[in-house]
Amino acid sequence: MQPTKKLYYDSSMLCQFSSEVLDCTPKGDHWLVVLAATAFYPEGGGQPADHGRLGNAQVLDVHEKEGVIFHTTNQPLSVGTTVEGEICWQRRLDLMQQHTGEHILSGLLHNMFGAENVGFHIGQEFVTMDMNIPLSEQQLLQAETAANQLIWKNIAVECSFPSAQELEQLDYRSKKEIQGQVRIVTIPQGDCCACCGTHLPYTGMVGQIKLLDWQNYKGGTRLTVACGGRALADYRIKRQQLAQMGAMFSLPANQAAQGAQKLQQQLEQTKAQLAALQNVWFDTVAEKICPDQSPIMFVEGLSGDGLRSLCLRLCERTPLPCGVFSSKEQGFGYAIGQKDGNITALTKAINQTFGGKGGGKPFLTMGSLQATQQEIEHFWNTYKEDTTP
Repeated sequence: MQPTKKLYYDSSMLCQFSSEVLDCTPKGDHWLVVLAATAFYPEGGGQPADHGRLGNAQVLDVHEKEGVIFHTTNQPLSVGTTVEGEICWQRRLDLMQQHTGEHILSGLLHNMFGAENVGFHIGQEFVTMDMNIPLSEQQLLQAETAANQLIWKNIAVECSFPSAQELEQLDYRSKKEIQGQVRIVTIPQGDCCACCGTHLPYTGMVGQIKLLDWQNYKGGTRLTVACGGRALADYRIKRQQLAQMGAMFSLPANQAAQGAQKLQQQLEQTKAQLAALQNVWFDTVAEKICPDQSPIMFVEGLSGDGLRSLCLRLCERTPLPCGVFSSKEQGFGYAIGQKDGNITALTKAINQTFGGKGGGKPFLTMGSLQATQQEIEHFWNTYKEDTTP
């Protein structure tokens, strides 16, 4: 089958065209349509495929094989007829904003710090870029600033197919060695890179580039980026969230962080006061324990530290095993202890009986189990350690 003419290389802004249907083959519930020429970009190079329509048929996916572009449609088309095609422009514009923005940022990170882009993917919400070296926050923010300054200059984006001789003279980026004709995307002052994707004609159409996150990844740095409309949408969501937080503190949105910090300080003070009061209560409860008791207590709302602290206080009042339990979303958390004793067998038995998990030291163990309070009390009151050799 003859190679498909790629109209998107003639103009990335083309969104309507007409072409002859050369082939239409059923595939499951869909059809694979081949045209003489197409403006639909097929998935490749980290960029998703265009969507749109061919006549009344919806184009759901596009891919290329050996120079032939296949359109996955929801309806068949008659071979030999001429069909009107229309690209979903909002999707094409969004993908070009992300891809052109990625070139600008990748090129500047390469020029400024010697970083190589070894991975790139345009997702539904943001773009991920994998750089091959660690990059500091300061370096990333410098590159982000330079990238947006280049956008504001509204520089023309140049796409070309250099000859083999011309290519030898070019210093360009490429993630892999390319055989045959190479397409070069050049953004003066920003990037020169081999790329098969669609790009905006001017950097100004990218709108803006925003680094959303970055983290260490396989010895390098993984960046999460939003460009153009996605960056604007991300800003609006975060601005709304800050406004809501600010309203909770009766503060403007730009002071929400100070309000949250003040609340955090107040919470820490409250926690310290509650811990002090809790310790006083623990001491009061422990004073009521008799030396001949093996106490079991059920207390609501205790953390792990609270379970441990109360159990140790009980252990100071009796040489017998002590157990403290506090209900969780499912079952109970527990602390079991015995001063100068060994409750390993007791812990093992209660875990086996109620499907519990936990462990610790011979004199104190902590964990969780699945049982009712009545079941735990019955076990505690009837347990006898097996001393059979």
